[in-house]
Amino acid sequence: MKLLFTALFCFSLSTYAIAQDAPRMVRFRTMRNDSINLALNEDYQMIEDSCATMIRYAHYSPAKHIFFGKFKDVSRQNPSLILSEGNYSADGLKDGEFVSRYSNGNLQSKGNYKDNKYDGKWEINFDNGKPRMTFEVSNGVIKIASVWNEKGGKIIDNGKGNYEVSAGPITWVGKLDNGLPDGTWKGYATADPAKSALIRESFKKGVFEKGANAMGEYTNASRIAFIGPDMLPYVTAEKMILSPTACGETKKQAIVYAFYQGGVRAYSEEISRLISAYLSKVDLAPYNDQLEITGIVGKNGLVYNLRYTNAFNEEIARGIINQLRRLPGLQPGTADGKPMEQNITFSFTFQLSRYSFTWRVQPVKS
Repeated sequence: MKLLFTALFCFSLSTYAIAQDAPRMVRFRTMRNDSINLALNEDYQMIEDSCATMIRYAHYSPAKHIFFGKFKDVSRQNPSLILSEGNYSADGLKDGEFVSRYSNGNLQSKGNYKDNKYDGKWEINFDNGKPRMTFEVSNGVIKIASVWNEKGGKIIDNGKGNYEVSAGPITWVGKLDNGLPDGTWKGYATADPAKSALIRESFKKGVFEKGANAMGEYTNASRIAFIGPDMLPYVTAEKMILSPTACGETKKQAIVYAFYQGGVRAYSEEISRLISAYLSKVDLAPYNDQLEITGIVGKNGLVYNLRYTNAFNEEIARGIINQLRRLPGLQPGTADGKPMEQNITFSFTFQLSRYSFTWRVQPVKS
């Protein structure tokens, strides 16, 4: 019997739940002409004064949307503790020495900028005071000298070893030789425990040769950020970002829903392949019904605990479930970067010896 099918889908990639029930009063104080006091949270985002973690004392040009001159980010709880300090040029470019500290007073980072780019020797530490990385920049070329893990174990020694750095949604991993990238590097979704490659780049003794992603090949420049944004968080303040969580609210989680590496259409094709293989042996002519099957996408990305409701034929329902158990794994959903479980629903419609289906990953309840 020839089977025809229609696949529909409802799918969400990611969302930030930011519900605001009342107007927010987030502002900065102008002291004299261009001098300002700016209330910031621990992520260097603007927030209401009463919930500020730090206060930035700086010069700011509203017309150009830039900081200029010297600045200091002072702990609100301990005004004697300077969390970040540095200098911006008249054009708003980072210039000279920048120093940042953790809230416990330990040094976070120290190094120089020239025309908004890293320059000279840099050191970056963990909040426990142990070293995290040292690198040096000459003529715009970053050479990573040493990298440690949080327990003090050395990962990169004298510029040699395998290096991994997270740049938000993408994490890069590859080999360093003499402090420079060498060979093939891959980028994968930070939330993907399988670390499946989304992007690949090739280097030869530190020189970028080519890269490839879903859009095709590119040769103009590498996409790798060798210094993760979490290492120098004070840069966020330059964007004047409003905190997504108002003062007094519980911090909203950054939710990324489970997804299939090959895309929504490819996952629908996998479902169709498995279900059609089973239903091709079943006479669907008598049925004009619907079937819903629910399950859970586990933290490992596999679908389990499949169950049917309103089954018009339990044997057919069990046969479909057996096929769905063979589906390839999804990339699991994450909450603030940590894997989480999610519900998944498969809905089937049978009519005129044909079937169609929809599937969706259920939103997370806040």
